[in-house]
Amino acid sequence: MVDEFVDFLGTLPREIGTLAILGDLFAAWIGRPELARPHHVLVLEALRRLRGRGCRLLYVEGNHDFFLAPLYLGDPFDRIAGESLDLAAAGRRMHLAHGDLVNSRDRQYRSWRLLSKSRPFFSLFNLMPVGLRQGLVDSLESRMAGTNMEYRRGFPLAECERYARPRIGQGADILVFGHFHDERRIEYDEGGRRGTVYVLPAWRQGRRYLRLEPASEPVFVSA
Repeated sequence: MVDEFVDFLGTLPREIGTLAILGDLFAAWIGRPELARPHHVLVLEALRRLRGRGCRLLYVEGNHDFFLAPLYLGDPFDRIAGESLDLAAAGRRMHLAHGDLVNSRDRQYRSWRLLSKSRPFFSLFNLMPVGLRQGLVDSLESRMAGTNMEYRRGFPLAECERYARPRIGQGADILVFGHFHDERRIEYDEGGRRGTVYVLPAWRQGRRYLRLEPASEPVFVSA
């Protein structure tokens, strides 16, 4: 899987201007060099090669990512956001988010997120021996796959609408989410404006991604 993703990065068009990754690139990713694993290094090297071709790299942290900016902002990523990014691209105003905060009813997860992404928590984590920290990361990977299933079955359409409408009313043309692994395109009219939500599929399942070019509608394409 890692080799396939590295090959994918290497075959992206030469003229690509920006690549945005909306979190959870790995099962767990901690912004500490001593916790980097060989597959992290391989992907990061491929991203650096892509950036060396002139591609701007953006990253929005997901629920499996923790404190990446101190280590990776500037190399390889041009921007790293903890929750979302608002930017102009291809003549449109875009809101990019991982999507884990879309469902406001998921209070259990929100409490965990508030704790696990807090600086005091990270400071305590870094005081532990490396072996213990790596063991905790391994445990986190396995436990996150099977917890809080009530909010992981099905796409939260009503919560998506509540999240998207005010942002469309404030000027966003396109909203893009990761997290749900459920390829979707949803249109909303708000305040006399039309906006579209795109939900990304899991790359590892279908090798599909969203491509945006000037003067054309975004499209899901296969690698």
